Amino acid sequence: MPWLVGVAILAAVFARIRWAELRDALGHGAFVSLALTMALFSVIQLGSDSVATWIGLIALRMKRPFGKVVAVRGATYLLIVLSYVVSQGGFGYYLNRSGERPLRATGATLFLLGINFAMLLVVTSIAWLFVRDQLPRASLGWTLVAGCAAFAVYLIIIAIAPSPLAQRELLSPLFQAGLRGHAFALAGRLPHVLIMVIGTWLTIRVWGIDVPLAAGLTLVPIWVIVSALPISPAGLGTAQAALLYLFGPYASDANLLAYSIVNFAFSMIASLIIGSVCAAISRRLPDQPGEAR
Repeated sequence: MPWLVGVAILAAVFARIRWAELRDALGHGAFVSLALTMALFSVIQLGSDSVATWIGLIALRMKRPFGKVVAVRGATYLLIVLSYVVSQGGFGYYLNRSGERPLRATGATLFLLGINFAMLLVVTSIAWLFVRDQLPRASLGWTLVAGCAAFAVYLIIIAIAPSPLAQRELLSPLFQAGLRGHAFALAGRLPHVLIMVIGTWLTIRVWGIDVPLAAGLTLVPIWVIVSALPISPAGLGTAQAALLYLFGPYASDANLLAYSIVNFAFSMIASLIIGSVCAAISRRLPDQPGEAR
């Protein structure tokens, strides 16, 4: 079903593009520069993602060896070819294998996933406050307001910790982390989000799409969130449609679609390479300090 959804969205996107313009955009694309830029940032992002995940586990009192976290987090990149949410589920499986009960491992996965989305929301909201008058999509402000309001309500619930919710094993890691743990995990996630956003913005610029940095800081996180929604495999279709909507004022639809296609292909290749290497390494590392293999 996700493949059908993704293909349907992608077909709708292609229907509004002239094939001659798409071929021309691909013919003039900066393939080598884009590949080198994405390769560099893929490695950097793995490091920052691993640090953020390790800090998040500390906030949950589920600390694991840092080297193992890097290897397992990298191995889950293999699952990104299905979806970002599935890759996070792969890390939850590791937590279960390394000693956490299934529901607690699932709750920890929800925490790590939510912290990532929350920091993307925070970054784009702050950027929007400063540059909203310069953006062609001013109506996005109401979406950000709604998202921030929902996040505020969530934090209030965490602070109150109502017994019917806090005593559920699935949700208990969220309440055990508390507001302090959430703040600690958010601070740990900030460098990764900034690297991911700036890296994505740079790849757009390398392809030849002239997007100002202020617009990139505001629009790229929204594009990342939409691309990560688990309604199509690896964001196929949703990523292309969102890119055309958000960045339409900065380039032709054909050039944006060309960039999106090449970016998608290179991302999948990078994920498969990093995932395969890290999966092999993770098998050799202990799940807990001092554990023999």
